[in-house]
Amino acid sequence: MMNSIIEAMLRYNRTVLTLLVALFGAGVYSWFILPKEAFPNVTFPSIYVSVYQNGISPEDAEDKLIKPLEGELSGVDGLKTMTSTASQGYANVVLEFEAGFDEEKAEDDIRLAVDRAKPDLPEDANEPVVTPINLAEQPILVYGLTGPVPEKTLVDFAKDLKTAIEVLPGVLEVTLGGDRERVIEVVIRPATFESYNLDINQVASAITNANQLVVTGTTESSSGAFDIELPGELQGIKSLEDLPIMVDGNSIIRFSDIAEIRDTFRDASNYARVNGQPSVSISVSKRTGTNTLDVTARIKAVIEAATTGTDITATADTSKETS
Repeated sequence: MMNSIIEAMLRYNRTVLTLLVALFGAGVYSWFILPKEAFPNVTFPSIYVSVYQNGISPEDAEDKLIKPLEGELSGVDGLKTMTSTASQGYANVVLEFEAGFDEEKAEDDIRLAVDRAKPDLPEDANEPVVTPINLAEQPILVYGLTGPVPEKTLVDFAKDLKTAIEVLPGVLEVTLGGDRERVIEVVIRPATFESYNLDINQVASAITNANQLVVTGTTESSSGAFDIELPGELQGIKSLEDLPIMVDGNSIIRFSDIAEIRDTFRDASNYARVNGQPSVSISVSKRTGTNTLDVTARIKAVIEAATTGTDITATADTSKETS
């Protein structure tokens, strides 16, 4: 039998060689067109629900966040186990299902259960977040953005870069870490404040009233009627410093007379560092089924084009593991 096969291959050697070349070509072609993944698209039978509330203690988080959620989530079909964790300012519930569960139906059931639990949650609690566990949606690139520039410049640069990356084909999500929200801080000088017999509500009202658009009337044309708005929004520190608080005789008391105005940032809720230096991290996740190498190539091209004079270090890159 084996001799017959060998004889046939030798007799039709050109046909056999053509088939081998075709198989080799098909293999090479498949290598280039098949999506390449660092993390396979595996569906885990687990979904977690998280909710934040600023300042809540672990004990209160258990009583006011976890118990209302558990009461509704315990009735979800196919639920195997439910594990809850409460910590400072945060609570989460991890729901594990039987193997072969319908992920889409389970997620819908959980969202409905969470909606039913919302009225029992504290008013100042954040919106609960339902998240399926999917390794394929883990970041494929994490860059640390650092350099000898002010923090504001670094954060603004990272936000611009985030916007540019989000529109690339194959990109699912771009998140920043270590970025702090910019705030204008008003530090009242107590002695000066008291000498003018001011009330803190006057100061707050002055800021609120100045920082809004005021509709002053309407105008009509052949195209219709339009509101006329007087721009009243504050534009930077200078406009706030010049803002009048009250009139004292012939003089106007302005913010700069009673307070120091600072352009600063909120206290950090998370930190990112590169080689021991403060930084802003950029994490990019790709869409399921897209090619990791192609997506990372597009991202790197955007970053390289935008980083003139800025030091960017790649702190994680799964495309190297998939090459």
